[in-house]
Amino acid sequence: MHETEIKKGKVFPFVLPWKSAEGQSLGAIGTIKSRIFSISYLLIIWSIVGVLGFASTRNCEGTWQLAFQCEYAFWAKHLTSSPLIYFRNSLTTLFFHNGLDHLLFVSVLGILVIIQSHEAHYGHKATLLIFMSAYALVAPVLGSFYVIGLNLYPDSWFFQFAFERNWMGGSLGMFQVYGALANRSRKPHVMLGLPIVFETFNLTVLEIDPHISIMHLTSTFSGYLLSKYLVR
Repeated sequence: MHETEIKKGKVFPFVLPWKSAEGQSLGAIGTIKSRIFSISYLLIIWSIVGVLGFASTRNCEGTWQLAFQCEYAFWAKHLTSSPLIYFRNSLTTLFFHNGLDHLLFVSVLGILVIIQSHEAHYGHKATLLIFMSAYALVAPVLGSFYVIGLNLYPDSWFFQFAFERNWMGGSLGMFQVYGALANRSRKPHVMLGLPIVFETFNLTVLEIDPHISIMHLTSTFSGYLLSKYLVR
């Protein structure tokens, strides 16, 4: 699709889940067809929690469910020790979540607002590609940064922490799709600025790990550039 064919009207091009990108009501069948990826991913992640329970970022022992999810979660250490597992897990870790807050964040803000809106505009294939490629695109860059940093500063808490736990969940894919959706905005810089404000709040008020904010912001701009290239 040519960029000139994309009509950019709203600053925030979000779409109600039961409507088309043009604002038309779709009905039950039309909604399912137009949001097949969003619905499928939502069913999969809730089914995984229903069968396996929540995963853990550190505790990989005790039950086979924890061990299984740790096996397929993303670990920065695999970049140098097991590159094939590193790539495999970059595609599987998007389906595991380590708590109800984590799961609801991705389900409500991620799927019901961001991802299904992107799917309404661009279709399920583009949404699938951008979402599933999140770790595959971002992880090698940040993984290399952490590996080099740890070699240069072996006593640094910041670099050590990146290797002490796994990283999982659909939030990275969510932010990448959000960045891609900014291409539909009349003012993309406004949309791209919001995650910066959001992550600044997370760092200064909620005091989350800085690694998470770095990954989210990197994924946002990765999605924006990836989508811009695909649209052209």
